[in-house]
Amino acid sequence: MKCFFPFKSKNKQKESKSAPDLRNKSDSLTPVLDRASKSLPSPRSIPELYKEKEQNLKVFSLQELRDSTNGFSRSQKLGEGGFGSVYKGIIKPKNGKGSPILVAIKKLNPHSLQGHKEWLAEVQFLGVVNHPNLVKLLGYCSIDGERGIQRLLVYEYMPNRSLEDHLFNRALNPLPWITRLQIMLGAAQGLAYLHEGLEVQVIYRDFKSSNVLLDEDFKPKLSDFGLAREGPKGDRTHVSTAVVGTYGYAAPEYVETGHLSIHSDLWSFGVVLYEILTGGVS
Repeated sequence: MKCFFPFKSKNKQKESKSAPDLRNKSDSLTPVLDRASKSLPSPRSIPELYKEKEQNLKVFSLQELRDSTNGFSRSQKLGEGGFGSVYKGIIKPKNGKGSPILVAIKKLNPHSLQGHKEWLAEVQFLGVVNHPNLVKLLGYCSIDGERGIQRLLVYEYMPNRSLEDHLFNRALNPLPWITRLQIMLGAAQGLAYLHEGLEVQVIYRDFKSSNVLLDEDFKPKLSDFGLAREGPKGDRTHVSTAVVGTYGYAAPEYVETGHLSIHSDLWSFGVVLYEILTGGVS
């Protein structure tokens, strides 16, 4: 489950190297360079990209999700945190054709303002990304009524729980080394896709063993994108932001300065790698 710890900021990062001197080149290059720079489209933001793909997400009714979880029964609960609770559900096809689908349903605490912000971030980021090592968002439910707001997310179901469970829950058998290696390689591919595989760079900002979910074949999928942020654009090296995350996984330079970059994710990846190699808790 997600934990949040505010931190205070201090240091600066190194500035990027200056561009090579072109003063001795012919002035005739200037119009060409100007035209080239003008022809390059600026990268779109996640909300802009989401508008193109939002039709791919199903809008569920609250009654449909209530029925799929036996009225959000405690027996169906998979876990809970500050944002709310996660339930196992079975979505039945409306026309009666096809097989029921196992899903995980995250139900937001209606009194959580921070949770609503994270809910919206998850809808937009997971509505845009598409990679085998990122958990798939199937749809959502959003209701503003007299009885309060209802915000729910519907994901593909991951039967083998999280990497954290298999590392630190003694009731489960230890993972073989080859499986551990495959999990970390898959998680690395998911991070690489976020950092380099999209029109806009995405910083995950919450890489930890509890957010690495495992499917029936122990294939890893990164989950919980409520803290994800767009990366720096142009020649910027970082984005400045309030420091949130889980103690022990956040990069020291991010904690001290509030400067966020993909290197913050790489530090967190190293922490999980340490956990998977040693069995020690970060």
